[in-house]
Amino acid sequence: MKKFLKAAAVALSVCVGFAFPAAAQEACPTNALGIQGGLQCYCPANPVGGSVWGSGPYTSDSNICRAALHSGAISSGGGVVSVTMMGGLASYPGSTSNGISTSSWGSYNSSFSLTGMVAQMPSCGTMPGGSEVHECSCPDGATSGSVWGSGPYTNDSSICAAAIHSGVISIAGGPVRVLAAPGLQSYRGSAWNGITTSNYGAWSGSIIFDRN
Repeated sequence: MKKFLKAAAVALSVCVGFAFPAAAQEACPTNALGIQGGLQCYCPANPVGGSVWGSGPYTSDSNICRAALHSGAISSGGGVVSVTMMGGLASYPGSTSNGISTSSWGSYNSSFSLTGMVAQMPSCGTMPGGSEVHECSCPDGATSGSVWGSGPYTNDSSICAAAIHSGVISIAGGPVRVLAAPGLQSYRGSAWNGITTSNYGAWSGSIIFDRN
């Protein structure tokens, strides 16, 4: 009965029809050397590694996601950014901001600037009915909500809790890409990454996470 009511609530939210602008569909490349004009892409939570030169604009060989965190375009939970290519500058002074220290550099032939696009990605709840692909963002500490299975999960499971359980994001949150999958005859619960999921029998649809 509880599962039936939860499924009905999800269907109702879809019928009401909340419209969201399209979210970026790809992870950011390591740097901007191959970008022409501009690009919207997403950065994972707590991006690590990679050098950054400048304080915005940044040299085009700088790590995009580390630069996005430095600039404040994303938080430590990740998010969607708009990368805009620019001409080169005579110098790029380094600085420390948002826990990221960048380096100084002299003349370089091309640059990029960053704009946060987090508002374009809806907050995660459960999988919208009829969707084959759903992109959404989980906030920091989004561990609440019921989850059935261990991947695949039932499609009425809490996306954020399931994503943390699966390891696709950390407890710090971040963007996720959820894929619809066929229902299973049974779902086995488990305890991973601080999230405990439940067992369930046959269910009509499942979700999995795109790890690319």
